[in-house]
Amino acid sequence: MFYIETPDGVPIHYNERGEGETIVLVHGWTCDSGFWWRKNVDALAADHHVVTYDLRGHGLSGKTDDGHSLAGYAEDLEFLMGALGIRDATLVGWSMGAAIVLTYLEEFGTGRVRAIGLVDQTPKFYSEDGWEFALMGEFSGEGLAGLVDGLEVDRAEAAKPIIQAFFAEPRPEEELAEIYARTTLTPTAVATAMLNDMVPRDFRDRLPELAVPTLLCYGEHSVVFPGPLGEWMHERIPDSELVTFAESGHSPHWEEPERFNAALAEFVARVSDAELTAAD
Repeated sequence: MFYIETPDGVPIHYNERGEGETIVLVHGWTCDSGFWWRKNVDALAADHHVVTYDLRGHGLSGKTDDGHSLAGYAEDLEFLMGALGIRDATLVGWSMGAAIVLTYLEEFGTGRVRAIGLVDQTPKFYSEDGWEFALMGEFSGEGLAGLVDGLEVDRAEAAKPIIQAFFAEPRPEEELAEIYARTTLTPTAVATAMLNDMVPRDFRDRLPELAVPTLLCYGEHSVVFPGPLGEWMHERIPDSELVTFAESGHSPHWEEPERFNAALAEFVARVSDAELTAAD
């Protein structure tokens, strides 16, 4: 277990495993690295240098009222990678983690990044005419306000259905209780601040400008972002590969970990081989 302190004094919990090409895994909203990547790290670290960390305010990282925005989280990621001397990384973000990865590229470019992976995330949460990939299929500013109010009034009642929606198949009550308990390591004020910052964003115009190879991993039974969103993303991101997961919802890395790990490892190898070929 390792910690690094950000310039504004927040301890960030991280772990490093293995040797080889670097993969940095970025978890999602109110989650933590130890739980959500535990089906992936061992397999990936057999042949790669794998870095996981808890976002500020999440998991075992420091709790603070400040810096809870996609830009703030991207700044923490840049600080962590700089402190660890990471270059040529494959940045993989699940759910909100994917929005952090996209924000990181906007803010800091590709100097430390060889490729990215986006796992079951929409570029736009809100509904509008002609846009079919909103949160839960239909979402609005009023829906966001209601969700934030619900979390503040009765977090368990508001959050447990969201957690259950992460999966294609309902999780046992015992497992759901464990997951919910871990999400409460993130204070409610942090959880709502991130929703208020992230949900209004629209990344659609940024996708054609992505300048690194991109792996897209989407669950065929996602109710969080229903429909063929992965195909839509694949059509708009120039150098992208799409892997769909027939038995997964919003969490293919958790629901089909062996296939996810293999797909990510193969993608990293292809990107590395292509760079070597281009250099020759």
